[in-house]
Amino acid sequence: MELSNFEKLELDKIARGLEEDDPRLATLMSMEDLGRIRWKYAIRGALVGLSGLALLLAGVALGEPVLGITGFMVMGGGTYWATLFIDARPARRKTAATRLHQGRDRETP
Repeated sequence: MELSNFEKLELDKIARGLEEDDPRLATLMSMEDLGRIRWKYAIRGALVGLSGLALLLAGVALGEPVLGITGFMVMGGGTYWATLFIDARPARRKTAATRLHQGRDRETP
């Protein structure tokens, strides 16, 4: 469903107001920074996962099951954290050709 001109203008006003009121949040929510944020989470998660692996191996080597179990849990949490935002892609904007093509498909039964 296409937005009306009034709705588009209202959304633009809200976006400008957000940029003026909280520029840090507006920067965080911008599309350009989204890829950087994903990589940051992936790298941090991978580092946590590797430290969990080190704890697991240390627990096995020392014969401490509690340390090994803790390492396994940290490793799983780091892996989850690293993959949490991989598929969080924003919706791509539709081009005029795509909208025209979709409009023709709707008219044809």
